[in-house]
Amino acid sequence: MIQPLFLALCLLAADKGDSGKKDQDALQGDWAAERWVVDGMALSDDDAQALFRTIKGDSYTVYRFRKQVGTGTFKIDATKSPKQIDFIPAKAPKGVAMPGIYKLEKGTLTICYGGPGKKRPTAFESKEGSGHTLTVWKKEKK
Repeated sequence: MIQPLFLALCLLAADKGDSGKKDQDALQGDWAAERWVVDGMALSDDDAQALFRTIKGDSYTVYRFRKQVGTGTFKIDATKSPKQIDFIPAKAPKGVAMPGIYKLEKGTLTICYGGPGKKRPTAFESKEGSGHTLTVWKKEKK
């Protein structure tokens, strides 16, 4: 009885690791913003679509056109539902993360996150007064 249970636990652990690696690999590359909503207020399409993100490993850089406007690292947990992402901006105090959730669907990355040290969102929405930011990114084709 113990052997089948051990095998099942090993397979479950391997699957969780595989989904995290699969998502980490899918996040790599260049992304263009499609939509950006902060605390219930949507940026205009022109302002949102001027933003770009490059992901290399566990690091990200955000640009407005070609000007760098933010950098940092991130950690994902693909075993949660919804999947979780924590951003650690380079300029943030040590240990302060911006907790969020994400989903990857056919070249589209949707992220919803709270401010540094705030609660993790539970839904992909940014309502007025929530303090959440909702972003939608399209993978750039090379």
